[in-house]
Amino acid sequence: MKRREFIKFSASLTLAGAAPWANSSSAQPPQTKRLLVIMLRGGMDGLAAIPPVADPDLGSLRSELTPSNLLPGNQFFGIHPTLPTFAEFMATGQATAIHAAGFGYKGRSHFEGQDIMQSGVMKPYASASGWLGRAMRAAQSKSGVAISIPMPLILRGDSASETQYPSWMQAPPKATYQLVSQLWASVPELKPYASRLIESDNVRLAADGTPEPNQQRRTAYSLAKEAAQKMQAPGGPVVGVLDFNGFDTHAGQGAAEGVNATKLKQIDDAIRGYREGIGTKWAQSLVLTVTEFGRTASVNGTLGTDHGWGSCVLAAGGLVKAKGIVSQWPGLKKSQLFEGRDLKVTVDALAVYADALQSVFGLPPEVIQKEVFSYARDSFESRLFI
Repeated sequence: MKRREFIKFSASLTLAGAAPWANSSSAQPPQTKRLLVIMLRGGMDGLAAIPPVADPDLGSLRSELTPSNLLPGNQFFGIHPTLPTFAEFMATGQATAIHAAGFGYKGRSHFEGQDIMQSGVMKPYASASGWLGRAMRAAQSKSGVAISIPMPLILRGDSASETQYPSWMQAPPKATYQLVSQLWASVPELKPYASRLIESDNVRLAADGTPEPNQQRRTAYSLAKEAAQKMQAPGGPVVGVLDFNGFDTHAGQGAAEGVNATKLKQIDDAIRGYREGIGTKWAQSLVLTVTEFGRTASVNGTLGTDHGWGSCVLAAGGLVKAKGIVSQWPGLKKSQLFEGRDLKVTVDALAVYADALQSVFGLPPEVIQKEVFSYARDSFESRLFI
């Protein structure tokens, strides 16, 4: 591959600034585009999701973890068989994988890594806001919605964002919500939330008019579809966040089937659910994955992988511009691995997310560096997203 096909990487990362900024006249109107971020906690194995099948060292490192029925990616990379929706979108130019990607953090701690992946600040616990929330504030964008119970750090910084998640409890009849809403309307402190109680769509009715069990709404497909339906509605949120756990595959990881395959299928189901829910706004949408780090290049003694460094970013949607799989491949020989064990990071994940923010919010690069995350990096030689 030619050098211009690669995104350059610099590991010099510093704390973001926080000065106010008014909308640039060149900024894209924020309501026209949509961004769904899928957080993958635990460290998603990029070598399993997008295996470098043409790398001569892959087989000796992890033959037990590489499926024999990979989906086609390109001449160098395959795609895990549990990602058929993603593979289909890639074949039609609506998805890309950015490989050997990651953050400058090399400490392999879930707690520190997950804080960094959400804050966009390379010093753990140094920021009370997240890079997505700061970007929304800088763009003076409409609110976001996190399909989770607590407000994730990544969205903090945007005061209008909220969380919604189907409860495990059976929902009461809609009349109960209406009664509570009427009571709240007479209390000044609760009045602003009275109408939102009804509009929150907490109650889904089955064909017989009874509340639909919320458990049916908690699959990756259903959560993503609900997020998309909220985001495509007039006046709906511009940003959605899904929060998936369980990618810490230390033991019994599996290949085409098993623990890791189940987790990768969640990603594919979420992309499919979002596509079905967002409707015509798919053409103006972008779906991105975020994970704290990758996994070790070799299989461990319990047929799993341990905390590593480099992973990959999966992106899908009508805003994808890059074709196929983008990588500046570092190689899997022991001498090419970070500390002799991990896939090296050659693509700065923050540069990928900066390009996404430039696409979705129309934020100029200098504003992103000043308001969202400030760091020294070379510019893209070509844009990943429209």
